Parts: sequence; structure tokens; C-alpha cells
Amino acid sequence: MGETRDYVRVGLAAVGLAMVVVPPLVVGLSDTVSADPLWTTLRLAALEAFTLISANLVIGSFRPLFNRLARPRTVQRLHVTLDFAAFALALAHGVMAAVFGIAGYQTAPVWIGPAALALLACVIVTALTRRRLRDVWRWVHRLNYAILAAVLAHGLILGYDLRSGLFLKVCFGVYAAAVAAGLFYRVAASLGRRRRTTA
Repeated sequence: MGETRDYVRVGLAAVGLAMVVVPPLVVGLSDTVSADPLWTTLRLAALEAFTLISANLVIGSFRPLFNRLARPRTVQRLHVTLDFAAFALALAHGVMAAVFGIAGYQTAPVWIGPAALALLACVIVTALTRRRLRDVWRWVHRLNYAILAAVLAHGLILGYDLRSGLFLKVCFGVYAAAVAAGLFYRVAASLGRRRRTTA
């Protein structure tokens, strides 16, 4: 049992590392990598932010399973670290996009980015103060799923790499499917608990 758990841990670590490597690989192999350093960096920040948000949602959704593989405190620390790293990258992307300029881009999809960033900030603040906001923070935390969907739409409409690259579309589609599976798992587990308490 312990050996199997070790293999699963190594496998998950490899998957996580591969996820983080995909954005720089895609951007680095693109024919526009040397076009403008700022544009290249803001693309990379956006792709990594989406990757980390996706990974964090999967960890959060499947928390009971991850808690069996590692100490719950370790899982929580990873969850919080990914949250802050994703926010920092998303914020950096937004700042660089403002510096680079948004002329020529569709207005409505551009504003999805700042709106998602503001919601992400609200989610982080409520999570940090969850002991005081016990009734509220879980509902606010669920906004992460909407944030991911909005950011994916933002990237598909405006993102050069996501619009033009099939490999990245497949990767991000797999991430979104894993997050959807996690949401289904959480809803099913919650319904199961309600049935048991009412029975």
C-alpha cells in the first residue's frame, strides 16, 4: 500500500512538473518568441497563471483523495502556494498588458481579465479570513470555477498561443476537464453527505 502511494505521488509530481513546463515550451517554440520581450513574457505569465489555477482547483476539489497521499497540512500549504503564485502571475500579466497596450483588441474580452483578477483577489482574502467568515467563504471560494471558465474564454478569444496552437488547446482542454471532474466529485460527495444526514 505504501509503495503504491509512493508511485502515485511520483506520478502526480511528474504531471505537475509537465504542466508547468508546457507554457514555456509552447511560447519558446513559437515563431514569435523573439518578436517583443514584453509581449512574450506577458503571454507566458498568462499561460502559467491558467495552469496553476487549474492545478489548484483540481487539488482543492479532490482534497480528500490528496489528503490520503500526503499530510493534510502539506496539501493545504501547496494549495495556498499555488493560489498566491497564480494570483501573482495573473497580476503581472495584467500589468504587462497595460504597459504593452490593448489597442486593437476587443474591449469586452479584455475586461474579462481584470474582472477575473478582482474575483480571484476576493477568493484569496475570504480564504485567508475563513475562520471569521465561515458561512460565506465556501460560497465565495466556489467562484474559482467561474474564474477559470472566464479566463479560458479570455485566452481563447485574445490569447495568441491558445488561439493558434492545437497542442495548447488540447492541454488546457484536459485541465478544464479535470477541473469539471473535480467539481462533479465535490457535488456528488456533498449530495451523498446530505442523504446520509437526512436518512
